[in-house]
Amino acid sequence: MCRAWVVRPYPHGIYRMQEFLDENMIAIGWPGIGDLSFVRTRDDIEQALGTEYQSSPKQLGQAKGNLFRFVREIELDDYVVVPDGGDVYFGSVTSDYKYVAENDEQGFPHQRSAIWFHEKSPFPRQHLTGLNWNTLKGKLSVFEIRPVEDVRDTVENKSHLFISPGNDRPNTELKKVYLSSLQRGSLRGVNSNTFEYAVCELLSKYYPGLRRLSTTNSSEGDTDLMTELPGNVIVRVQVKHFYPKEGDLRPQDVEQLAASMDLGDHGIIVTSGTIGPEAKNRASRYENINIDFIDGDQFVDLLFENINEIDDNSLHVFGLTRTLRMI
Repeated sequence: MCRAWVVRPYPHGIYRMQEFLDENMIAIGWPGIGDLSFVRTRDDIEQALGTEYQSSPKQLGQAKGNLFRFVREIELDDYVVVPDGGDVYFGSVTSDYKYVAENDEQGFPHQRSAIWFHEKSPFPRQHLTGLNWNTLKGKLSVFEIRPVEDVRDTVENKSHLFISPGNDRPNTELKKVYLSSLQRGSLRGVNSNTFEYAVCELLSKYYPGLRRLSTTNSSEGDTDLMTELPGNVIVRVQVKHFYPKEGDLRPQDVEQLAASMDLGDHGIIVTSGTIGPEAKNRASRYENINIDFIDGDQFVDLLFENINEIDDNSLHVFGLTRTLRMI
């Protein structure tokens, strides 16, 4: 029986959904480690990663898992499910793993060919079954989605719900305008303080119990939001509302969150802007804590993925109304 796999359209942190559709393929990042056709075990993945991607044990484990699933576990004719904001694209894998050297510098050299169902039309995420919808909340780059029967039923029996070719999703242009306004600081009512409220409201969908802390910036570190998940897992979030003139997220922002974390904590830095490579490199050097990032593009994607679950009062925190107009 075939399986179904989620592959996110952000290889090496760069949005590639259009390339996925235009070139009939799926891809993941990790450039600079060469052809992985020789891989047979996860240890082979670790050997290939070498010193190119210095990371904590947890991050190394996630990288090995993502790469191994893409290279070895995905099979011909398996379903591929690609979430894209409020939409989902469905396809089928048509090739084994292949290394495309000319795409290495662009960040998506590890590829498989795919065909896209229903003339490459998107499926509204809100119409997924509950199990499939919940599974998509996973944050890994490549993972299995279950049950596969629900994926098959969507592809084979719900063609009437796919968006017809040539008809853009109504939120597509709004997302672009929203992101631009957010990053310029021109969204009414959204500023550094209220952006924390917005991030807390949105991430609470993924991290129940998330709450704001009364903290100030200091040499001892800073956590803006925090929750404790089952298993005594502490999640700490730092929120940065940056304007373009202030540049990318910086290494010192990473150090600030790290200084407030204990061993085993999970950290997330959310910014309305972009994340510099120096910040990512700094996060990868911590061995006993894990720090992930959500940039402006990803924040807006998460917002519109969950837009129907946000009540009217909370929408105002994001500078939106129920009719999805900016205030």
